[in-house]
Amino acid sequence: MRIERFPVGPWENNLYLLSSDGSDDAIVVDPSMESEPALDAILRRGLHVRRILLTHAHIDHVLLVQRFHDRTGAPVWLHAGDADFYANAGAQAALWGLPWEGAPPIAHWIQDGEEVGLPGLPVRAWHTPGHSPGSVTFETEEGLLVGDVLFAGSVGRTDLPGGQWDTLLASVREVLFERADDTRVCPGHGPETTIGLERRTNPFVGDRVAGQEG
Repeated sequence: MRIERFPVGPWENNLYLLSSDGSDDAIVVDPSMESEPALDAILRRGLHVRRILLTHAHIDHVLLVQRFHDRTGAPVWLHAGDADFYANAGAQAALWGLPWEGAPPIAHWIQDGEEVGLPGLPVRAWHTPGHSPGSVTFETEEGLLVGDVLFAGSVGRTDLPGGQWDTLLASVREVLFERADDTRVCPGHGPETTIGLERRTNPFVGDRVAGQEG
């Protein structure tokens, strides 16, 4: 399996493409702002996007979900905790002055611990709320796609509707930090990092902070 990162848009969103040798099947994670060139590149390579997975439904992660769905025919999967955000994505877009093309119906509501990948592209979803009620992390053999739960040297905001600091902290420390130190972390914004680096040095959720809280 390969995880490819496409940085897009003014907020440095990351769209991820999951693919593997010997197959033209692919999965797209978070069709983010200004990601049409990424879609063009994916289709030029002859890849068939079979599934669109959403880490959560904040507008910057779903802005082009309709366009990706229309051009690939791929169904969209999301955790039900973010159903309201998804249903009201047009209002989110208006709040930020962004154009909104609509959104296809959710084809499947993701469950905690569910296998959400394809043959040859195994992906398991873990519910990691706190940044939003329905935030999920997608675990693959090549790393964790964590959405806006954890960043290099930071964490997702909890001051937005549905955000909860204690819940986010538990998601990071009780789910993500249970993985091995060398586990690759692919966040929704900014550069990649590793579980070990964030456990040691993250000023918000790292071991030093946890020790002080204890």
